[in-house]
Amino acid sequence: MNARKNIGRRDFIRTSAAALAAASLTGRGELRAAAESKSRVVRVHSSEATRPWDYSANAPWDHTVEPRDGKPGKIAERYFDYINDEVVDSMLERGLRELTGSGTATEALRKLMPGVAPGRKITIKLNLNNATYDPEITNNRMDQTMPLVNSVIGLLHDGLGIEQENLTILDASRWAHPVIMKGRCRFPQVNWIDSTVPVPDRWDKSETVTFTRDEPLPGGAFWMPKAYTGADHIINMFLMKNHGCGITGAMKNHFGSIPSPKKLHEGLGDKSYIADLCNTPSIRDKVRLNLADALFANWHNNVWCPRPWNTFPEQSPNSLLMAADPVAIDSVMLDHIAEEIDTQGDNAPAWVRDCLNHHYFLEYAMTEHGLGVFERKPYKRIEYKVVEI
Repeated sequence: MNARKNIGRRDFIRTSAAALAAASLTGRGELRAAAESKSRVVRVHSSEATRPWDYSANAPWDHTVEPRDGKPGKIAERYFDYINDEVVDSMLERGLRELTGSGTATEALRKLMPGVAPGRKITIKLNLNNATYDPEITNNRMDQTMPLVNSVIGLLHDGLGIEQENLTILDASRWAHPVIMKGRCRFPQVNWIDSTVPVPDRWDKSETVTFTRDEPLPGGAFWMPKAYTGADHIINMFLMKNHGCGITGAMKNHFGSIPSPKKLHEGLGDKSYIADLCNTPSIRDKVRLNLADALFANWHNNVWCPRPWNTFPEQSPNSLLMAADPVAIDSVMLDHIAEEIDTQGDNAPAWVRDCLNHHYFLEYAMTEHGLGVFERKPYKRIEYKVVEI
């Protein structure tokens, strides 16, 4: 009898925490109110978002690609050269409208970022975890691609009038490639913060992560970037990839925002690290939009180049996902990865499947910190909207 009471109590706590999480989201700007007690996740799909890329010709998945004579910035087999920029622009605009119930993308951004105006500082967090750290070497490992980054900056600068000098592109513990990232940015006056920036200019020691349950390995530093603490708004951009914690998406992306992410990797999916990091004030209170670049994606691992998928209309997912709620969008992407792995048979070895069992941080983020809604399909508290264009 006591066991039954305890189980019921746990279920009650989880349900109550989910309700509190949804309620707390409504307090973070007009977008949360628009979700009407549910966490909304929007996926926009277009079969024209990318051109067909020959996945089979790019096996083995771990090979590198080096610049060829006369083509320092363009090599045919790079997956990120197969993205249709104008289609991505349209997908982003449509997704923002659907997410916020707005008539235009700029109106949507104003709902997402209350008080946004020229003079405000906005930081865009990227995922550059697979950087080569060598300007002469590139590869097909999955990293952020510039078409979507350019689309976001275009809306902020051209649509809202935010000065380029007040826009910062950041992956503070990683490296931005000068050719395939900085060289392809259409806005030359934006700020870039990566591992090349001197330490005193990168970190704000006055704000650090508070660990609530699990302590990290000794010797690490977990400060916030100055580009976070000094920002008025943050846009969190990431990818759809499998990981030892089930999903490296919106929440784990902020590992690139601290000096010592390696100190948090041991058993990270089953520990409080990721949730605690995302509960840090500059992340919890300033991230207005979580935006996943899933034009290409990797259901197999978080390191090598994109893999072909069975569960989308094309081999490439050709999708953008977006939400205000980081827990909800990670939940949805986790389900996409799990569904794909189920179709892959022997292509998905045991260790890939086991990754799906280690995502406790999502539940902890909901129940302990109220950061959002975690649930698996069928969704009741997540409003998942799929849009075709």
